[in-house]
Amino acid sequence: MQIVWFKRDLRVVDHLPLVRAASAGPVLPLYIVEPDLWRQPDIAGRQWDFLRECLVELRQELAALGAPLVVRVGDAVDVLREFRDSQGIEGIWSHEETGNAWTYERDKAVAAWSRQQSIDWTQLQQHGVIRGLRSRNGWARKWDALMRRPVTPAPASISGLDGIDPGEFPNAADLGLSEDACPGRQ
Repeated sequence: MQIVWFKRDLRVVDHLPLVRAASAGPVLPLYIVEPDLWRQPDIAGRQWDFLRECLVELRQELAALGAPLVVRVGDAVDVLREFRDSQGIEGIWSHEETGNAWTYERDKAVAAWSRQQSIDWTQLQQHGVIRGLRSRNGWARKWDALMRRPVTPAPASISGLDGIDPGEFPNAADLGLSEDACPGRQ
């Protein structure tokens, strides 16, 4: 099983990890709702409300391709461990995320866990931030090359997995977020 871990990249078009995972075997598209992330001071209820709307739409788009978005609530390593124990994981695919210190530490923990489990985690660059760059020399050339790449079309179809409950979308109150109305946010 190939897991495509959606984080901030809630789309099927221009999603190279999704395309590559779909060509490698059966895919489990996954979004992990991380309660500790939603307790961070730079996150608000209106962000969850917007994200939830995007997740609902992404689930529909992925289902039309053959595999609906699966949503789980919990710590990322714990969620991935459960799937490893119940289904087996051959690979994890995602975009590199540029978030806050919390998401960076989470990614380091997932990377350590996946190495310990001998599970390949392929993170693909999706923007101009280049992790681990020791010098900005040559950065503009790399950025230009990335920005000139053609948009990756959505895969024609995805081979999904049977018998996996797609899960429910929590609401803001479930995550301990205060009411934070933002009418017309879109």
